[in-house]
Amino acid sequence: MKNLGGISTLCLAAATVLASAAAQAQTSLTPAERSAAVDALAQVIEDEYFDEVRAEALAHDLRADLDAGVFNSSEDAESLAEQLTQILREQDRHFAVRFAGDAPQAPRPEMTETGPQQDPWAALRRQNFGFVDVSILPGNLGYIRLDQFAPIEPAAETASAALDFVANTDAVIFDLRENRGGAPSMVQFLISHFLAPNEPVMINTFVSRDYEYPNQMWSLPSHPSGFRPDTPLYVLVSGRSGSAGEAFPYHLQAMERATIIGETTYGAGNPGETFAVPGGFRIFVSTGSARNPITQSNWEGTGVTPDIPVPADTALERARIEAYQDLMAVTEDALLRENLQWAADQLQASMNPQMLDDATLDLYVGQYGIRSFSAENGQLIYTRQGRPPEPLLALGDHRFAFTDTVDFMLEFKQDGTDPAHAVEIQVADGRRMLMPRSD
Repeated sequence: MKNLGGISTLCLAAATVLASAAAQAQTSLTPAERSAAVDALAQVIEDEYFDEVRAEALAHDLRADLDAGVFNSSEDAESLAEQLTQILREQDRHFAVRFAGDAPQAPRPEMTETGPQQDPWAALRRQNFGFVDVSILPGNLGYIRLDQFAPIEPAAETASAALDFVANTDAVIFDLRENRGGAPSMVQFLISHFLAPNEPVMINTFVSRDYEYPNQMWSLPSHPSGFRPDTPLYVLVSGRSGSAGEAFPYHLQAMERATIIGETTYGAGNPGETFAVPGGFRIFVSTGSARNPITQSNWEGTGVTPDIPVPADTALERARIEAYQDLMAVTEDALLRENLQWAADQLQASMNPQMLDDATLDLYVGQYGIRSFSAENGQLIYTRQGRPPEPLLALGDHRFAFTDTVDFMLEFKQDGTDPAHAVEIQVADGRRMLMPRSD
């Protein structure tokens, strides 16, 4: 005990796996075996849980429940593990008990003895260290979907590549809606990138029975991807975001450095590790607790409350709208403001598509040089000579957007109730091309 920088420390994913894994066949327990298992698990909690006073109380309560017959209905090992997990998670959401039988406990990657051809991080590497998607969204927004926080030791190059890919964007969105946790070292690495280099910031502290004083985690003084202290930052969360997936938004929110958007997170703020006991049971115990230096608390049991609460499945769209509005409010570049408005208009139109009636569509249908427009199922269809047709998004005021780019907008020139006499192609670089109707 206790590696507060290791992969298992802030990892709800590991605890969830422990809780949900089940053997193919149920393993029956005698009353004596059940009593021995509960007593042994209570002893681990008493010895290892980070809060010594609560550890004694938790262990006492488990033994009292045992004496009262609370566990008598659990006649097999798997049911007992599930029941214990449910009881303990009411006190700490990282608790998880499972029955592993005679299966050997897998060592942590950093402790594995491997041959020269083996890679202890092979599984994480195949998962790209949690980086699922890195892309540039319309309006020059960087987007990083991160489903776990891998230890920085093997993942630094991948993490830097993700940050470097979005280095020229005007704002960055982190998507943690499926992130169940991971290592504090990655949290430190990513947060540091968005802070000033010349002002050291204490990001977090960990308290533990092993430490007389809290273990402090500071922002990094140097960073391979440099620093972006002024880049607008948005973090998407859901009720599935847990552990380190909560630490990242919680600390940024406390610093007022990011806007958190989505649902209240799971609420697991105490890191720990897995312990085996005789009889084949294993338990994940919180051996430490996060303490934010600003709030003097963490998110255990409460979760991270978003700045903008919305259903998780709409959080990305809401973040994009917020980013466009925030960027438009601070830029003095008229062309940039127009491009951001285009991106916002396109997004709104894609979220709430307008179906136009035949009379309205007839105003635009026709040939305009090498470009033609037709109507289909309430939509205007664009075709350029030699290219496949594309459906357009109606923006109102005779304006239309493409579904896959904001580099171009279309505005029809129309008087009164007459059909349009021209279409203006508006380009993101400021150019305007007027194409008269030719049919």
